[in-house]
Amino acid sequence: MIKAIALLLILTAQAQASTSWKIERQWNTNEEELFSEFIYKIGESIRKRECRTTDECLRSQKANPLFAKNNPRGMTSIFSDCADLPYILRSYFAFMRKLPFAYPKGITFYSPELDRVRTAYYKAKREYDSYNFFSRPREVRTRYKELKKELERLQKEAGDDLRYSRSGNKITGMRKIQGGENINQVFDDIVGSISTAIFRVNGSLFDSGDVFKDTYPAKISRESLTIGSIIYDPAGHIALVAKITDAGKIYLIDAHPDNSITYISYGEKFSRSPLSRGAGFVKWRPYQKRGKQYVQTLNKDLPDYSLEQYQGYPERPEVSFRRAEYRFNDVPMDFYHFVRARLSLQGLSINPLEEVSTGLDDLCRDFIDRVDAVNKAVSSGMINKSAPDNLPENIYGTHGDWETYSTPSRDARLKASVREIYNSINEYLYPSADSSFEIDYNGFDLQRDLARIFKEKTASCKYSFTKSNGERYNTNLKTSLDKLFKLSFDPYQCIELRWGLTGSELESCNQDKDKWQWYEAQQALRNQVDRDYSQFMGYDISGLRRSGLGVSQTPNYDFDSLLGL
Repeated sequence: MIKAIALLLILTAQAQASTSWKIERQWNTNEEELFSEFIYKIGESIRKRECRTTDECLRSQKANPLFAKNNPRGMTSIFSDCADLPYILRSYFAFMRKLPFAYPKGITFYSPELDRVRTAYYKAKREYDSYNFFSRPREVRTRYKELKKELERLQKEAGDDLRYSRSGNKITGMRKIQGGENINQVFDDIVGSISTAIFRVNGSLFDSGDVFKDTYPAKISRESLTIGSIIYDPAGHIALVAKITDAGKIYLIDAHPDNSITYISYGEKFSRSPLSRGAGFVKWRPYQKRGKQYVQTLNKDLPDYSLEQYQGYPERPEVSFRRAEYRFNDVPMDFYHFVRARLSLQGLSINPLEEVSTGLDDLCRDFIDRVDAVNKAVSSGMINKSAPDNLPENIYGTHGDWETYSTPSRDARLKASVREIYNSINEYLYPSADSSFEIDYNGFDLQRDLARIFKEKTASCKYSFTKSNGERYNTNLKTSLDKLFKLSFDPYQCIELRWGLTGSELESCNQDKDKWQWYEAQQALRNQVDRDYSQFMGYDISGLRRSGLGVSQTPNYDFDSLLGL
């Protein structure tokens, strides 16, 4: 992947002795290819569990062979959650390669109407403030109050949380590295400035001007979706493309509020959205530093700029993203199959044995990562704290200890992956008339072969945790799948409930009655596979029981029956 000239530049580079940012190069094709190699190497080390945080990965010569030896001696410990990760890795690379770098520093709610009213309000406010109380004309006072009321209404409609705004956002400021900045301070500023809200921006707008969207929606193709591209899940998660297999499967790296970093696969666990909310795959916008100015490439000048993720293929701007249709080689399919087909070197051909085997391996890795996440909550002492009187306003998007140590979003993505594997197996065994893919299988009994793989993979995927009484509890993927909707996401509950243990296995759980009641009341939320950030969830126990939140009936992904086990 690395061109010879780019590799030579690395091998002959002087050690970066200072934490002071120098700019001596510009972004170009070679630098982008080198960035892809940098991300790929980190991804491989995360997959092999050779590093488990962003800081560990950047200091590891296995994970970061291009730069680890040249890290500045004064580089402090690096924190990163999911939204920070793309900017931390991109800024680190730019610093080490002495490249320019810019990132968002401000964000606000956006809609054309909201933007118009906000502009009019600030103009009216300046006029209003130019008078004192006794000389202010009535029409000035009336116009100001009416616009203020209208602005408050529109902002209320947009939502309370920029990360989940209903109409999307707008970047209001950027920091543009000029040279001389301290890389540690840049890292700290990124962590303080960046959230998933900055990705929730209409990719067809804001490409011009001094403040611009520094990513753009990309065409779905192997040429465009290079390693280091970003996927934004509007349900509140960010990841970077780390690998694309010959079969078109996308692997990603993502970070979490507990500072861990994981390796996951792309699939239905990543939500879609209208263009205004910016979901989907985006790439870094090219720009050049000319003097003190940053000059970006406009959407119209980007060869792989595309809105097909929202408008379908062929693109139909007049339809909503939910009604967008996708065709590959004139075969209709849903968006997720379209992405897979576009990226596959094998076209519409699918090997079901390989798919299920790989999917279960991915699921195994996800559950092992969950062991670490739950253990961090236990080690932090969360289980020894009293449960709060109320849930957060929304369990999927919040702040503080709940965001750091709870797992509702992680668990929802796990459940979505399980659902996807189950539905795929069902489609392989009982293909529908409009099935998108050709089955590449030369055996005699597909159900038996898939059952064999399922049994082997789920039994061999083993992990363990320490129960509340200090005993080691050994389990595996099969057991976790059977207990999938019993797994507690609540960090205040005992580790036995975090792993869905039942019966006599729960005797070591010595939590109080209040926490047991919370666990029972949360069952409908555990039954919910798809995350909803718009719902109010800040109820006490009795309120939660009456709220109607979640799904009353536990979904049944009965692999044993499906596979004839």
